[in-house]
Amino acid sequence: MLDSYVLDSSVLVASLIPSDKYYKEGTIVVKRLLGSDDVVYASAIAPVEVCAAVARRTKDKVSARETMVQISKWISLGRLHMLYLNAGRMRRAQKIAIEYYVRGMDAIIVQIAEEMKIPLVTFDQPLAERISSIVKAITQDNLAEEITPLEEEESHP
Repeated sequence: MLDSYVLDSSVLVASLIPSDKYYKEGTIVVKRLLGSDDVVYASAIAPVEVCAAVARRTKDKVSARETMVQISKWISLGRLHMLYLNAGRMRRAQKIAIEYYVRGMDAIIVQIAEEMKIPLVTFDQPLAERISSIVKAITQDNLAEEITPLEEEESHP
């Protein structure tokens, strides 16, 4: 089954830091979405945000550099599609930030999900709740119902 999703940085970060409270869930999502034929989008700013979070939280420059290489591979293999912030997206993201009281980076990713009319996968529960009237959010709480792990998919005929 081919699906499309927008991936929030929180999911990528969780999948890359074993001590993250959502590491298991993040790993499931990343293996499923980036290891399948699903179409996965993110903001072009997300790789910077993810590398910065890994560096800050782990204090490990090697891990942060490995993160940079891994994200670049996903992009070059066509597994992760980057969407760039242009003037129209910026204006809509500004309006989302103001209307829904979300951070700037969050407004950008929500704008992408709204524009593409596809779910946002995020482990930021407060964000998911704030934007629920404009974007479907898949979170750690409804992950099992929304995204089947790749191993389970392969075991079913």
